Amino acid sequence: MGESQHSEFDLGYAAEQLRRARHPLRRQIKSLYLRSVLRELDGPSVDLGCGAGQMLERMPAGSIGVEVNPHLLAHLRSRGLSVVDAAGSADPFELAFLPAGVYRCLVLSHVLEHFEAADACLRRLLARCRALGISKVVLVVPGWAGFRSDRTHKTFVDRAYLAERDLLRCEGFSAASITYFPLNLEAAGRLTAYQEMKVVYVSSR
Repeated sequence: MGESQHSEFDLGYAAEQLRRARHPLRRQIKSLYLRSVLRELDGPSVDLGCGAGQMLERMPAGSIGVEVNPHLLAHLRSRGLSVVDAAGSADPFELAFLPAGVYRCLVLSHVLEHFEAADACLRRLLARCRALGISKVVLVVPGWAGFRSDRTHKTFVDRAYLAERDLLRCEGFSAASITYFPLNLEAAGRLTAYQEMKVVYVSSR
């Protein structure tokens, strides 16, 4: 495990996540981004890598968060949010800690770019989602400027990356839509660190 991965488990990382989540202006701006994802959810959902819980607290009833940082886990539980500790899992993308037939959707927001073998991680995740009966996966990743702004990011994931690795249709899922936010323009990702790409995968069964 590298230095950047260790930092994501420490108290300093958790404190910064919580500070951002509590900032009034940041909360207002963040809510616009969250709405873009939340409108895709149509039942109990999983927030894989739920961080400070801004998305989780707005998800449909019966939803659950998954997190590895013990300090964030303690905070989320103190607020009464349903969250699973994935720190002991050999591979969080295998979702071994989730029961089958319970959740309809899964959100992976600003997580995939933190892994070197992002393509393999996404492939495993989609395969497990299909096995668990999850019919929709919402993937959110930063644009180029956002990717470059964080030293813990390891893989730049864009439409070309997904297409070149046959990840637009794989493991029983198809990318039903690819959009960009706040400007629905891929090129804007090179101009501002706040631009992101949203891919909505739906099960083809």
